[in-house]
Amino acid sequence: MSFTLDPFAELWLDIDPDLQQQCWEHAQSATSPRGHWTWYLNQLCQAALLPWLQAEAPTAIAPSASDYPLVELVLGTVVILGGKRLILVPNMTLDTSEFSVPQEWVDLPAWAGDYFMAVQIDSDDSTVRVWGYTTHRQLKTQGQYDRRDRAYGLTAQHLVTDLSALWVVQQLNPQEVTQVAIPELVTLTATEAESILLRLGDRTVLNPRLAVPFPQWGALVSNANLVQRLGELRQQNAPAPAIAPITQLSQWLQNQIQAGWQTLESLVEPSSELATGFRQTPDLADTAIKRAKRLELMGQAFLLVVGLEPEADDRVGVRVQLRAIQRTAALPETLRLSLVQPSGELVQSVEARSQDTIIQLKRFKCPPGTEFRIQVAIAAIVHTEDFVV
Repeated sequence: MSFTLDPFAELWLDIDPDLQQQCWEHAQSATSPRGHWTWYLNQLCQAALLPWLQAEAPTAIAPSASDYPLVELVLGTVVILGGKRLILVPNMTLDTSEFSVPQEWVDLPAWAGDYFMAVQIDSDDSTVRVWGYTTHRQLKTQGQYDRRDRAYGLTAQHLVTDLSALWVVQQLNPQEVTQVAIPELVTLTATEAESILLRLGDRTVLNPRLAVPFPQWGALVSNANLVQRLGELRQQNAPAPAIAPITQLSQWLQNQIQAGWQTLESLVEPSSELATGFRQTPDLADTAIKRAKRLELMGQAFLLVVGLEPEADDRVGVRVQLRAIQRTAALPETLRLSLVQPSGELVQSVEARSQDTIIQLKRFKCPPGTEFRIQVAIAAIVHTEDFVV
């Protein structure tokens, strides 16, 4: 692993591919596809940044896994810096206009951080970037609370991008007031706790932190015994998501269409807004072959679009896109599109943000015979499509 940090510069680190693989393998113990992703990002973020943090602040330590049992449920991980709590919040989004921090790290007394680092992970390029930091006080006084995602958002202009400032503050002003007062939590009765545990212990509830009101969720996860019970319940058997028959992309190259897939011309009217939208979509308009499938998830309709571009070296370039049926309709913020290897290893993923009408994966190339899997997930529903080139 190498790192560079110049004055007034952001931090960029190279990630050892073996470390990525190890983190993904550890994340296989998660109880849901969303949990796999959260666990992977949290572990990779901490493992990649801890050596740099310890080089800058030798007293920096990371709590043991047993001290943080919700690694798959809440995005973020902890490092202790001389009595202060630094929360590393990873994400793979390319948009760094806003830093989003889950509410648990801000409004739970046992969880609350003093400092928060915005971390961007690029699994394809095997790099991690720290593009700024802020404090608990700043999140509470200048951040915007998103009730839907239960997170505090702070625009990039309010972040400190000179990371050396953090070490200067630690040395010159260790008594800096970083937090504001946090209200006390509600107290759950035994009956209330048992009811919540039974509900959230169901592994088909992919995002438990949003499934019950935050005061009840906060009280639950602040109790070590209840957290242990929740983990035990979620480790019980759960039905695996259904996997569709494998799609032979070589047949598409021979102008053959498999059941369930359609040409865009047969799916939409040439003069419709949707057809115009496809023609104008960046990165997809120039693909030689396009096929689409209509998906119904939780009562909502989407179009999964796959574009192919034969390469001179016999490989095939692939682009994958997900959009609402209505061209101008926004996708639900919990909607995720992922590229996964047959082994289960996550290659890349993207999640819809507020007002997004389309999400798409980065273009990738495959030699003949390559197998890959596309997953579309929303709430407790995961739809899987398998492909072979």
